[in-house]
Amino acid sequence: MKTSVDGIELSESTHPRKKILIDTMILCYAHDRLSPHNPRASLIMKAAINGNIDAHLSYQNLAEFYSVITGRRVERPIAPAQASRLSRLYEECVDIKILLPTEEAYREALNTAEDRQVTGGDIFDCILAYTVRGKVDTIWTDNTKHFTAYSFLKAENPLKWEWKETED
Repeated sequence: MKTSVDGIELSESTHPRKKILIDTMILCYAHDRLSPHNPRASLIMKAAINGNIDAHLSYQNLAEFYSVITGRRVERPIAPAQASRLSRLYEECVDIKILLPTEEAYREALNTAEDRQVTGGDIFDCILAYTVRGKVDTIWTDNTKHFTAYSFLKAENPLKWEWKETED
C-alpha cells in the first residue's frame, strides 16, 4: 500500500523530512469512527506507525487522548480498558517517539503563560509546545491558531490535505 498526500506519494513529499508532533485530536479522530476526520486521521496514524513520517507523541497527548476518547466529546466513547490498551500500543510503537516534559519545559511554559496571559485549558498547549521545543519542528493539529505564538514550532493542519491509500 502506498499513501499519497495531495496527489504526491508521501515518501516523495516534504513530510518525511519533518520532525512531527501529532496533536491529540488527530489521534482521537483516528479512533472515532463517527468523526468526519476519521479517514484522513487514520491514514496519518498509519503513516506514523509504519515509520513513513518522523512522528512524535507526548505523554500529555496520550493522557488527553484517553480523556477525550472515553468521555463526552465523542459520540460513542470507548471503554477505559480499550483506551489504555491503545495508549500503551502507541507508547510501545518503535516508529513513534514519545516525549516527556522536563522541569525546564514546565518552567518556560509557566513563565510564557504568565507573560502572554494564557488562561484556562490553553496552558496545556503551552506546556506541550515547550515539551517538544528543540525535539520537533512541526505540529500537526486541527487547532493551528493555538500554536502560532510559538515561533519555534510550525503548526500545520494535515486534515485539510487529501490523503489517499492505493495498492502498490
